[in-house]
Amino acid sequence: MSPPPSTATTATTALTTPPEPLPTTPGGASIKLRQGTYIGATIPANPDTYPKAVDAFLGIPYARSTADENRFRPAVPLPDSTSTFQAAAYGHACLGANSGRPEGEDCLNVNVFRPQSTERVPGEVYGVAKASHRLPVVIYVHGGGFNAGHGGERNMASFVSWAKPDIVAVSFNYRVGAFGFLPSALTAREGLLNLGLKDQQALFAWVQANIAEFGGDPDNVTIMGLSAGAHSIGHHLMYYSRSSSVPFAKAILESGATTARATFYPTHHRHLIQFREFLVAAGIEGVPESSIFPTLRTLPAATILKASKALWNKYEPSVTWPFQPVIDGPNSLSNSSHSNTSVDAVIPDLPLLSWQQGRHLSIPVLTGFNTNEGTLFIPEKANTTADFRSFFSALIPGFSPADLDALEALYPDPVTDASSPYKAVPEGKGAQWTRLDAAYSHYAYICPVLQTAHFLSTYSPSASNPSFSNPVYVYRYAAASRWGTANHGDEAPVVAHDMLNRTAAAARPGLRKVADAMHAAWVNFVVSPAGDPNPVSGQAGGWPAFVSPFGGRGKGEIVVFGEGNDERWTEKGGKSAGTPVGLEALTEWELERCRFWWDRVELSEGVGKRLDRGRL
Repeated sequence: MSPPPSTATTATTALTTPPEPLPTTPGGASIKLRQGTYIGATIPANPDTYPKAVDAFLGIPYARSTADENRFRPAVPLPDSTSTFQAAAYGHACLGANSGRPEGEDCLNVNVFRPQSTERVPGEVYGVAKASHRLPVVIYVHGGGFNAGHGGERNMASFVSWAKPDIVAVSFNYRVGAFGFLPSALTAREGLLNLGLKDQQALFAWVQANIAEFGGDPDNVTIMGLSAGAHSIGHHLMYYSRSSSVPFAKAILESGATTARATFYPTHHRHLIQFREFLVAAGIEGVPESSIFPTLRTLPAATILKASKALWNKYEPSVTWPFQPVIDGPNSLSNSSHSNTSVDAVIPDLPLLSWQQGRHLSIPVLTGFNTNEGTLFIPEKANTTADFRSFFSALIPGFSPADLDALEALYPDPVTDASSPYKAVPEGKGAQWTRLDAAYSHYAYICPVLQTAHFLSTYSPSASNPSFSNPVYVYRYAAASRWGTANHGDEAPVVAHDMLNRTAAAARPGLRKVADAMHAAWVNFVVSPAGDPNPVSGQAGGWPAFVSPFGGRGKGEIVVFGEGNDERWTEKGGKSAGTPVGLEALTEWELERCRFWWDRVELSEGVGKRLDRGRL
């Protein structure tokens, strides 16, 4: 049975809506790098939007253009240069970004924001002499389902301007869609898998080499991502566990985890089918295998982009997305479940196995989820329990009838079960909408995020101590917006304190308090060498480190932001300020649902069957 049709607003649309232009003025500070000198812009101080002036260096390349012979190849470093370049406007976004800005293949560029008063400490020509003067650094990795998105989607200038104490922020583009993630057996043999993730790693290296020139501290770097950006960061936590040089010290993962949805081998039948369909859409289905990539490098970029979008449009309704990260270790062509640790592999093994075997960094992590993560992804008009079952059977082909029966029992049918908590649905939605939201939220976001927190707290050097040295902090964002729900990505402008230039502050006093608390906690985490988000405004007891309740080790305490707030629910005209910050512990109801999904991670994460490795 095919899944019910979807007319939902997708996350790639919601997360890539063009932001308002930055109010920059040209003729800002200049920065001398090995690749050239860059003249930035200034964002003047404004008490309502940018409380302190910000230096913005926009569109600086961190690698060569990916056009022509560099297409479908790893990023190529830039040469040294003595030239001077303007860096007062965003550069090209990558093709498929849905950015509302010019897009192109010369898109591997970076944006750096710092308080205007920040100056490079005099020292060597290419290096800051006094480390004590350097500012903490945060790198934002954008979302977009690996098929869209761009570095400008979050206002990092606002994040910097509101920050106390001062920080430096970085955002950047990486290749998306077919240009960055084109999995197949051929791609694996050519060594061209996960190019978008490798772009991210090239950016991390660029920051290590250059951020001191902007006044940033390369030894106090936090990587922060939303959705696909958080998913990416999870992979980097595993990749750099095999490296002697780690380009970041802390990580923030908003609504994303490596065990979310699926990480397949490149030879998985879904990827093989989608690769063949991509070649047909690009008009080269008859080209000999040895000529496929040489031919793709000669095609107009618009042809590849059109083919990439065609596949996205076909598979988006069922959430069986094309162009995703895949396992690229030495066993990637064999579908082997045995662990491998290839140094060059970005994703050497099934993420679940890497977590289970402790093959990941143990660093401070802040992670969390929104209450209603599924609303942007589920079909709007699903009305029957058959629709409910077909959605998940298409999404997870490894689910047996018994798995689907157990799923139905956990999430009772609102049509036939009088006790179901999923009866209330927004106007215009199908009867199964709230039920689907709950189940998909747990499957794709909430339980994977909690699984990350579980493993990080379990494998911490001092996991028996709630104050262990490499803690993980977990949050839930609950403030309602459209449909009266806290949807995927809703926290983004709140974390950035990027609200006052969009709506009058007086209309949302409660949300302003939420923004004050979230933004300050995120900044505290970035600034603190130990990754401590405390103190948290409005939370007298502070934000406790998460200790996993799975297996009886802890309470599973998480901080809740914006419970009861509906000031962004414009259809209703919400006026409730709610509670800006609170604390809750995971309940047995939540643990039961996550146990269900954790027991079945292997059914969707590239294996299709349970591995004989014991239950979590």
